Amino acid sequence: MSKRMQEERHDEAPRPSEGNTITAQGDKQLPKARTPNERDESADSQAGANPQARRLGEMAHDDVMEGQQDTSKAQEMDATYHRVQQASEPAPVEKANSRQRR
Repeated sequence: MSKRMQEERHDEAPRPSEGNTITAQGDKQLPKARTPNERDESADSQAGANPQARRLGEMAHDDVMEGQQDTSKAQEMDATYHRVQQASEPAPVEKANSRQRR
C-alpha cells in the first residue's frame, strides 16, 4: 500500500466545506485564531439566506416580467447630478508657495 493511501485512511479530521477558512494549521493541527480578513470573507461567517429578501427579489422579478414601470428615482437623480456637475465651477488649483525651493 502506498504512503499516500495510508495518509488518506488515517485522516480522521473532517474536511471543511468549500469556502470555509481552515482554522487548524501546522503539523499538530492546533486551532489558530482567524485574522480579520478570514473572519470577514469566510463562507461560514456570512449571513444565511434570508427568506424575506428572497421573496422580495421574486416579487421584483414578477413585477418586471408583468411589465410594471420602475418606480425608483434613478433617472431623476442621475439627471440632477449631471446638471449640478455641469453648473459647478472647477476646483481651484493651488498656486505654488513662493517660499518653497524649486
